[in-house]
Amino acid sequence: MQPYQTPILYGADSNSLQVFEMACLRRIMRVTRLDKLRNTHIKESLNLEQDVMDKVSTKRLKYFGHVLRMKPTRYPKIAVEGNVAGNRPRGRPPKRWLDCISEDCKARSISRLTDASRLAADRKTWHTITIQKPLRSPWPAWTA
Repeated sequence: MQPYQTPILYGADSNSLQVFEMACLRRIMRVTRLDKLRNTHIKESLNLEQDVMDKVSTKRLKYFGHVLRMKPTRYPKIAVEGNVAGNRPRGRPPKRWLDCISEDCKARSISRLTDASRLAADRKTWHTITIQKPLRSPWPAWTA
């Protein structure tokens, strides 16, 4: 598993990825949007258990556990646990990889990164956590 497989996805990126996934699934089923089939119906008919965002989240958490179990001299571990000296620029702070990890952990009922670090030390426990389906709303935020 490579770090490029665990991207930082912003809201627009994840939405575009989900739209592309549904376009591909509709193409596989040879269904157009004019047929007015719901996305849930398409996913159920294809027996999909995870969507693309769940898979990205799972990959990210697996790599996070892998990095935490590395020796302290390895560069990925130094990059994850290290702090950069200096001040951050003005404005909204950019989304970091650990912010994505904490969101993924919260979706799996792990409240803090320290708890996730402790759980990731045991490989079997971490594997069972990462393969869980995230607890998130099936509806987009704009429909609420």
